[in-house]
Amino acid sequence: MSQPTAAPLASGVERGTVDAILTAAEPRRLHTLSSALNLSLATFLTLGAGPALDGSLVWPIAAAMVAVALWQLSQRLWRDLAIAVLAPAIGGRWGQADFSAGWGAVDVERWFADLFSPEGARFTAWRSQGRYHDVDYRLSEMTIWRKRVSNRPRQLDYVMSVEVAVPQAFSGRVDLVPRSGFAGRIDDLIRQVSGTTAQRLEVDPVFDRVFDTIANQSASAETLLTPAFRQAMLTLAARHPGLYLTARFEHGWFSLRLPIPHLVFARASLLRPLTEMAEDADALWWDLTVPHRLIEALMGERDGPLR
Repeated sequence: MSQPTAAPLASGVERGTVDAILTAAEPRRLHTLSSALNLSLATFLTLGAGPALDGSLVWPIAAAMVAVALWQLSQRLWRDLAIAVLAPAIGGRWGQADFSAGWGAVDVERWFADLFSPEGARFTAWRSQGRYHDVDYRLSEMTIWRKRVSNRPRQLDYVMSVEVAVPQAFSGRVDLVPRSGFAGRIDDLIRQVSGTTAQRLEVDPVFDRVFDTIANQSASAETLLTPAFRQAMLTLAARHPGLYLTARFEHGWFSLRLPIPHLVFARASLLRPLTEMAEDADALWWDLTVPHRLIEALMGERDGPLR
């Protein structure tokens, strides 16, 4: 009798596929773990062993602190390295042309400018870009350190940013924001008084319960907000309930900004085998394929390979 197959994970991928990728990457974790332990131990012995022979405890304590700091740094770097190892195996299946993580993903000029920005500093955790169905896309996850206000603790936010080249021509601008209820009616009144051409549209009862659609008079809203695209956006909103997802069609591109509770693969540890991180790898798979799901929806492929 044949064994029942495992159910697909949240990303729609079979668990066996994710397990195979994690198993192939596990030797990299073991190698990195060995290197990190050897570095920390060697640092402790080099800095602390000699002075300890003289009976002083200051240098051994200082050496231990340095060794612990190196180990903690290795742990943080491992997350970036683990994602960089797994992402090509995932994104390469869907047209990913470039992937970078950690400092390799940072725009140094922008990062330096953010140091003096009143909004705070942004650090790109990782970014991916490529071409799927002949449509360009860009994707990144960022950490934002908000400026400290008075005596309040510094606010730390995590954001996913997606940009997709819209495969059909369109005009105007269409904004999608979370349903605001009474506040939305106040915004409608303000737009009428100010004389702006933008107005809130009623698209579909189900979609309208989740999103407010704001479009100017020249916008191609009916062409862009197809049933397949609306379903893709509802699926994305359902995956991240309660978060302020915003999106926009403008100048030939669709852009999406989604606050997330934490960076993907945040639980990665050198002491945790990759083979025990199927759910985390599935979350990475889902995030890496968000642009592809949107592209399929914009092209009307509701039953594409990522559904």
